[in-house]
Amino acid sequence: MDAELAEVRALQAEIAALRRACEEPPAPWEEKSRVQKSFRAIHQFNLEGWKSSKDLKNQLGHLESELSFLSTLTGINIRNHSRQTEDLTSTEMTEKSIRKVLQRHRLSGNCHMVTFQLEFQILEIQNKERLSSAVTDLNIIMEPTECSELSEFVSRAEERKDLFMFFRSLHFFVEWFEYRKSTFKHLKVKSEVFEFKHIWKTKLILIGNSSITSFS
Repeated sequence: MDAELAEVRALQAEIAALRRACEEPPAPWEEKSRVQKSFRAIHQFNLEGWKSSKDLKNQLGHLESELSFLSTLTGINIRNHSRQTEDLTSTEMTEKSIRKVLQRHRLSGNCHMVTFQLEFQILEIQNKERLSSAVTDLNIIMEPTECSELSEFVSRAEERKDLFMFFRSLHFFVEWFEYRKSTFKHLKVKSEVFEFKHIWKTKLILIGNSSITSFS
């Protein structure tokens, strides 16, 4: 039961990370609607309300399905994730029904050919009326790639401590890079075909002129 509960929580954390990448996905209206409905459904589940391991297994299957869908939609795959939680609630806060928790996350994954590692902290403050959360620290480690321009997006996201900016920028940048690479490849092939035709046309002209000269 505890192992399944931990797996569910880990999957929820992964989905929360992917959530920022899907706020404005470049997808048809039907897919965007499904993403929004999925997120609403995920946040409606309450771990404390599950009475049996069967409930956990059902929810685990649902979360795995949603995670697979979001990974397919965004191209972002979370491979590893770990979380440490520290309760910062003071006695005075407890008396006022306020809870303060610091979460330290580490995760690694990839978006197509680009791999990344993230270390970030989220501070959550909850009272009787609302729950607020904010990223208080963000460190992004990128594997060396031929995409030198990507470092600009990474630096900006780190400076602003903005996970949403990182995932969205990564998603769109990789799509743009793949499109550019595909376009250049297409143009290169067309250029080579044109050069090939030009060479053979020149050779045919020379052969033709040579034949005429010999005949004369």
